[in-house]
Amino acid sequence: MGGITALTLTLLAGCTPAPPPINHQGSVVAQGLNGPQGVYVGSDGAVWIADSGTGGPNSFTTPAGPGSTDPTVNMYGNTARIIRVNAQGAATTVATLTSVAGAEGPEGASRLAELGGKLYISTGHWGDGASIAQLPQTSVLLRLDDSGVTQIANAWTFEAAQNPDGQEKDSHAYGLAAGPDGQLWMTDAGANDLLRVNPATGEITLVTVFDNLPNDNPGPGIPPTSQAVPTGIAFLNDGAAYVSLLPGFPFTPGSSKVVRVASDGTQTDWATGLTMTTDLTTGPDGNLYAVQLGLFGGQGFTPNTGSVVRLKAGGVKETLLTGLDTPTSVAFNQKGDAFISVGGAAAPGTGKVLRWDGLTSKSPVAASD
Repeated sequence: MGGITALTLTLLAGCTPAPPPINHQGSVVAQGLNGPQGVYVGSDGAVWIADSGTGGPNSFTTPAGPGSTDPTVNMYGNTARIIRVNAQGAATTVATLTSVAGAEGPEGASRLAELGGKLYISTGHWGDGASIAQLPQTSVLLRLDDSGVTQIANAWTFEAAQNPDGQEKDSHAYGLAAGPDGQLWMTDAGANDLLRVNPATGEITLVTVFDNLPNDNPGPGIPPTSQAVPTGIAFLNDGAAYVSLLPGFPFTPGSSKVVRVASDGTQTDWATGLTMTTDLTTGPDGNLYAVQLGLFGGQGFTPNTGSVVRLKAGGVKETLLTGLDTPTSVAFNQKGDAFISVGGAAAPGTGKVLRWDGLTSKSPVAASD
């Protein structure tokens, strides 16, 4: 998510308005996290967490970002984590991965998915112009097994060779889901495309590219378009892929949406009027659930403005939880209990995964068509 189109998380810089009241607390499943980006409930009932990490002691440079003439210094190390929380609530770090902390904040483990009894992990961000060769576990797809993690596919290599959207070469392996076709489907939030990965061979196939979206009232400091950053991916029983888009700066409220991607790559809007949508998943009730990171205003990012929304056919939106602090991901068990990662854009060590029992049967606190 290059430059100001990034999902992360320079958004905390500067003064922010006083946060509104937190409406829903939830119960704590895990805490002390560093920018958690993904949560997943495994087939055995364990809760898995993908944590961004805090960078590390080593450094490299990338080209200067907007408003600067100096190269960006990025710090890296093995501080990203995959954490498993068992049914008794005990948390275990099962893998440590590369974390890179740069102008956009720390980036490491992104999302998790299960296919054929194996757990897969999307992780990392890499772009053109770095002063060193691609680091291990940056913008790749990994498989986790008893011997550790194994690289399955390299999204950066695909982006560097193909660059499907024709913009800067930038790759952030992010959203991940097991498809009904037995393949892994992944959003590249840097390259702005949707990829299909064969888990047996690692072959990457381009499904579609998400074109830039127009901005309302462009003017001084506001570009005419924003990159349509793809984040979450989910499936209903029609075989199509559903992808949430988080347009970049100026992060206009209501500019985010969910698009339906048919098998031939054709896109149609499915739910609009969302705000900074970071995740999308299918609940056990057959509805889609979207996570909204929060609001971005003239003074910066406003904490405790994130929410979870149920999306029904016809674009109906039902807000179930509000007042969340930079939520990034939601997952469900078969009973409809929700597990939500919060603090994804907050200070290191303040991230959590929270649980809300029976969220799929909850009445909305607000609804709109």
